[in-house]
Amino acid sequence: MTDKATTAGLVLDDGPAPTAVLDPAPGGAPQPTWVETEREPRKKHLGLWLGIPGAVVVAAAVVASLVLIAPGVTVSGAPVGFITAGNAQQAITDRLDSAQIHVGSATLTAKQLGATIDAKKLASQAFGDHPLWKVTAWNPKAVEGTVTIDPDVALPALRRAAPELFTPATQAGVVFDAASGKFTTTPSKPGRGVDVNALAKSISAALASDSSTASALAGGQGVAASSGVSITVEPKQTTVDAAATTAKAQAFADKLNQQADSAGFYLQDQLAEAVPLATVASWMTVKADPTTGDFTVTPNQSAIDSVVAGLPAKINKQAQNETDVINSAGKVLRVVQKGQDGFGLASTDGVATQIASSIKGGDLKIALQGQVVKYTTTTSFRRIEVDKSAGATYLYEGPKSGQEKLVATYPIAIGTGGVHETRDGHFTIYAQLPIQNMGNCDGTAPQYDYCTKNVPWISYFDGDQGFHGTYWHNDFGPGARKSHGCVNMRIPDALALYKFAQVGTEVWVHD
Repeated sequence: MTDKATTAGLVLDDGPAPTAVLDPAPGGAPQPTWVETEREPRKKHLGLWLGIPGAVVVAAAVVASLVLIAPGVTVSGAPVGFITAGNAQQAITDRLDSAQIHVGSATLTAKQLGATIDAKKLASQAFGDHPLWKVTAWNPKAVEGTVTIDPDVALPALRRAAPELFTPATQAGVVFDAASGKFTTTPSKPGRGVDVNALAKSISAALASDSSTASALAGGQGVAASSGVSITVEPKQTTVDAAATTAKAQAFADKLNQQADSAGFYLQDQLAEAVPLATVASWMTVKADPTTGDFTVTPNQSAIDSVVAGLPAKINKQAQNETDVINSAGKVLRVVQKGQDGFGLASTDGVATQIASSIKGGDLKIALQGQVVKYTTTTSFRRIEVDKSAGATYLYEGPKSGQEKLVATYPIAIGTGGVHETRDGHFTIYAQLPIQNMGNCDGTAPQYDYCTKNVPWISYFDGDQGFHGTYWHNDFGPGARKSHGCVNMRIPDALALYKFAQVGTEVWVHD
């Protein structure tokens, strides 16, 4: 008899179920003996797949869908499906870096052109827009990334590799024009070059349109493998302005021309020797920097050296004192002799270097080391006295009013009296003429009943009365009354007074 043993209290989950067989035992008491009986095998749980627990596989799939980019996504020609954003960033960067870019006759790399792409931003955008879990975002339209180019890197590289793409601009110039005696300009002219912004757009489009690089899974780790691509772009020509423009050249020429009146050698800020612009121009060469557009001066050292040898003879001078004619109040009426400081050049050692340095900086006021001897000023107070009773005119001169002395006496003839009286009073010379017709010589002055032509050396002091030379009579001295009110003088005496006096000279007329 067979039965399931329940008395043993055993429940076997896996393996054959034991059956108890009771055999007679001595003494008639049956003793249990355990034996195996055949049983239908139980189905095993599907908990294993390729050695990985099923729950782990499901979890991994969920995680992958959350970190990988959807299949069919291409950014700048780089397939980035089934990889992470980090690996996508590397794939996008590698595609640009490995590209052979043909521009004109040149083949350059992205590094040589200074071309970059924001791969991190593009990869992040690709994952954000097209995650693996979002089935509707699979196999989208290819994404074109924006390539940027550094012109400071690209343009020099292109000029070296493809010079046919460039026509140099003509820089403006500054030259000296002997006819006008001034610095003038030669105009700038634009050249031709490559539009780097357009080039960057063409490379961006070419990268996105070339899908020859396939996506592959490397060792099942989801790393995109990329190979180099060959891109041909048509360069767009653009106008390239000269760095040294005509306006900059004119500004520099103006700077030099504005120093025309101040150019020369200076001692203690005093002009010791003026130098014409034409001479200065022979000491320099003006050129434009094609990169910065600034104008620089290169000194002509041999020309400067030849000038230095003759400097002492030109600069070393004695002081020349000044003489000023003043009135009784001390006001300067005329500078008879203009003063000039004296100069003494200490040495010519290092002068050539000083000149070159000053000219190189565009400064035509060249400072030298030496002494300045200041001139002194001598004043001369002059006045004229007319003594009608004595029939004489007296000229006085001295350093100032109250210190004057008589320097000349001239006989005169005065007005006949009445309306033709020479009027008394204190006056000043207000006008001087070397020659003039007096009276009504042309019919325009009917108040006068006479005409005397070519009266010389006239110095007016009171209306129509003045000193003048007289050729129509020779009656001078006490009691000589011959005029219509003027002070008649012999012609040489009138000339002497004309030179002695000036506008503002004081005149005293009395009996």
